[in-house]
Parts: sequence; structure tokens; C-alpha cells
Amino acid sequence: MKTNPLVTVIIPNYNHAPYLRERIDSVLAQDYDNFEVIILDDCSTDNSRDIIMEYEGREHVSKIVLNDKNTGNTFIQWDKGIGLAKGEYIWIAESDDVARPQLLTTLAGELQKHPEATVAYCHSRLIDSDGNVLVEQNSRYKEADDTVRTHDGRAYLKCYLLAFNYIYNASMAVFRKSAFAGVDREFMKLRYCGDWHFWASICVQGTVVEAYAMLNDFRQHRNKVTVRASADTRRRMDEAVNYRHIAALAQLSAFERRCLRGRLTKRLGKDIRGGEIPLGEAEELKATYPDIYGGGWTDIALYEIGKHTTGFLKYRQKFTFLAECFANAKKGII
Repeated sequence: MKTNPLVTVIIPNYNHAPYLRERIDSVLAQDYDNFEVIILDDCSTDNSRDIIMEYEGREHVSKIVLNDKNTGNTFIQWDKGIGLAKGEYIWIAESDDVARPQLLTTLAGELQKHPEATVAYCHSRLIDSDGNVLVEQNSRYKEADDTVRTHDGRAYLKCYLLAFNYIYNASMAVFRKSAFAGVDREFMKLRYCGDWHFWASICVQGTVVEAYAMLNDFRQHRNKVTVRASADTRRRMDEAVNYRHIAALAQLSAFERRCLRGRLTKRLGKDIRGGEIPLGEAEELKATYPDIYGGGWTDIALYEIGKHTTGFLKYRQKFTFLAECFANAKKGII
């Protein structure tokens, strides 16, 4: 009988004590039969450590690492956990999320069925701090829960990741550890969108498997890293680095690059007019990243032409829907 590949589950924690037991218990309750758990704490100031130590010696828990100093960067914790991992597959199970028991069986199973795939991910619900459902994430999709689609990695970057970080929560994905060797370590420097950068590096190395089953609950609350970072003035700088990265990996043509610059220049202009970004900051962005934000009316025109003739960078319903989901969830954050 063939043994299921070992999966390493990495739980990186910082100050998520209210959710930690539910998270760890949902990992230990997986119906997959071959996994190890590594729990990392980045010097939490709440009682996270006391909760974590309750799991020392439990079945499947192979390592507990408690930092003496806070790194201030969850992606450094990702890197540390992957370095300690013994598994063929990796699941980064964020410490405030919750999983259905079938998540590992489903996603690890898809990686077994598709040896060319570097990552498999499922769909998610958004929940609040008390576990109440804010959004049934794929309620507009007609596909049944057992639907599975595969995407060419480079095409996935063009059709999905250039428009939106479609793998928006690490807890919804399982990837091959071997693919981590091909990840650009720049992702650890990006406070706002390091995960977006990370998934682009993973996806381009093979195919991407999308399972439509909702097996992950993505928690929305005011202590999330992404919520805090989204107000940071470095956000657009980080995004520019990310767009350059994805454009290079996707091997965009000269026309596609101009379309991308046109779209982002248009969006920046809208933000200036709406008062969302000071003019001085906008000028700095244009000067620092002219290939991303420094376009003119010709680039914007090319973007509109490309969007309507080839569909390149055109927002599909799924991207619009995701934006609505997060906007609605934000209103419900408590």
C-alpha cells in the first residue's frame, strides 16, 4: 500500500492567543494520516506561549520554536519553518484561521494526482473574530464543490496574479517543498505583499491546482498583519516590486508591459484625485518606479485597447467579487 507523502504543517504565531487552540486543534483533527506540525512563536506578548506548550509532546507535533526576540516579519517565520520541515509538502497554517478536516487529504491528494503541480489550493469563507461567517467566499461560483481545475503556471500569473493575489491566504494552500528553492527571497522584505510575491515564484515553476471546495476559514479581525500593513505608506512601493517580479516571471511582451503600466498609472491617478494618496508621494512613486506608475495617456489608451480586445488585465467577475467580499468583511470586523 502506497504511503501518503509527509506534509509539514507550519503554524507561525504572534499574539493570536484567542484563536490558537481552535487553529491547532483543527490541524490535529485532519483526516490525512501522515503529517508533522511545527509551531513557531515570534515572542508574543499575550499568553500564546502557555497555550502552545499545552501541545508539547502531542502526536504529530514535532517541533515548538519560541523566539526570544520579535522579528516583526511573518515571512521570516515562514522561511524558518520551511527550513525545519521534513515533509515533501508544506502547509503554512496561519495561527488565526481554521481548517476543515478534509483540507490536507484534498490538497495533498491533488498534488499526488498532478506531479507537475507545485501548489494546490482550496476556496475559503471569511469569518469574524468569533467564528461567524462574514462571506461564503465562492457563493457566486456555479461549479460544484468537487470541481477541480488546473492552470498553467505562467498563464496563471497573467490571468490571475497580475490582477489580484488569488491565493490571498496561506492557510488555503499546500505546496511542494522542492519548489521553495526557486522562490525569490525578496518576498521576506515586503511587508504588505510578500505572500503575493511568494506565490508567484511557486506557481510559475509548474501547474496550479484549484479545488473549489471551501475547506478553509480565513479570519478577519483588527490584529491581522495585512490589516495593519494596508495603511502603511510603503504599500504601493511593495506592490511595485511585486508587479515587476510577476511581469518578469510571466514573460510579458512589450505591449503587455505597457498595458500593465497604463492600468497602474490610471489607478494611481484615480487615487490622487480621490485624496487617497498625497501628490508628493505619487510623484515619488512615479520617479522610483517609472515602468510601473510613470505611464502617460498613450499607456492608458493601450491598456484600454488591450483590455477590450485581448482581455489582458481585464477584471473578471471573480476579481470584482473578491474585492466586494473583502470590503464587506472589513465592515464586519470586530
